[in-house]
Amino acid sequence: MIEKEGFEKLKNLVFAVRGLDVGQYKENYLKRRFAVRMRALQISDYGAYASFLEKNPQEFDILMDKLTINVTQFFRDTEVFSEFENTVLLELFENKKNRLCIWSAGCSSGEEPYSIAISVMETAEKSGIGSLDLEIQATDIDNAVLFKAVSGKYEGRTLDNVPETRKKKYFNFDGKNYIINEEVRQKVKFIRANLMEPYKTAYFDVVFCRNVIIYFSRELQKKVIGFFYDALKEGGYFFMGKTETMLMEMREKFECVNIKERIFRKTSRK
Repeated sequence: MIEKEGFEKLKNLVFAVRGLDVGQYKENYLKRRFAVRMRALQISDYGAYASFLEKNPQEFDILMDKLTINVTQFFRDTEVFSEFENTVLLELFENKKNRLCIWSAGCSSGEEPYSIAISVMETAEKSGIGSLDLEIQATDIDNAVLFKAVSGKYEGRTLDNVPETRKKKYFNFDGKNYIINEEVRQKVKFIRANLMEPYKTAYFDVVFCRNVIIYFSRELQKKVIGFFYDALKEGGYFFMGKTETMLMEMREKFECVNIKERIFRKTSRK
């Protein structure tokens, strides 16, 4: 009983201070994330960790990084980006769309939205689109990763899927970091937003939310996918993570375009 009370106190504290309703995450996942920090601090129970957070508010930044999975890289799942470029974007451009609005939801440190920008710019160039008006809104609840995303500086294996031609064209290398060039940077706007709340209505042509909702409860998945449906224009595309599954009760709202790559399209059925 004491452990359960401490666990509830900890969840309520995160919501009160940071506005993240972790009560809707899968319980086992949440306990594993809390345990990472508790082991590091040699704290044995949830109540004691909640008390530590109250006395050491800087710990919230570290905890948020553990709660919001930030494992990502440029062009993660290259097959997904191939379909995006060769199927989705070509269809959008063929329908005379030279203005695109795209949402990267749960964007982490920016690799995904910058990858999207590069894909759209290159495909538009190949398709002979002379004047491209591209707006990418990239959202996350974690201020620390958004700060890194805005800086546009990357090193290590996060660029493993970026061929040398793209590195030379879209990045500047300072001897340690690859830095996104200004042409790409200006296409992406980073915004702090909570996926558990409505965002836009009938605004986006494409929504990417990959490898995020797998950690949510089924009830929250339904709620968040509903927000994506609302945010898309009619016929807009929704990209899920390759390990994620469209809920049965949402399948009337989305038709499957590519099941392997988890690409769906908004239908007109409510």
